[in-house]
Amino acid sequence: MAKDDRTPVDELLAALADPTRRMLFEAVLREPGLTTSQLAARAKSMSRWGVIKHLAVLRDAGLIQTMATGRLRRHYAERAALAPLREWLDLVSR
Repeated sequence: MAKDDRTPVDELLAALADPTRRMLFEAVLREPGLTTSQLAARAKSMSRWGVIKHLAVLRDAGLIQTMATGRLRRHYAERAALAPLREWLDLVSR
């Protein structure tokens, strides 16, 4: 499937398919405003640049928002972005 043909549900599932991305998303759900460095410290087996790439995927899917505070980048979960996935799950679980 071409990237242009992806639905919002496809984007969400692709973004959340990776365990590291799920961990990062769950971390910012629990603790809004974590910095990139704080998140990188939690992903012990990955470089800071690897974490930045995962955060970009989450951001592109609309799952997180990143805000600059001086030199820091703080990350916040966008719970509303999960709505298409919830709707799809409701549809297929009937």
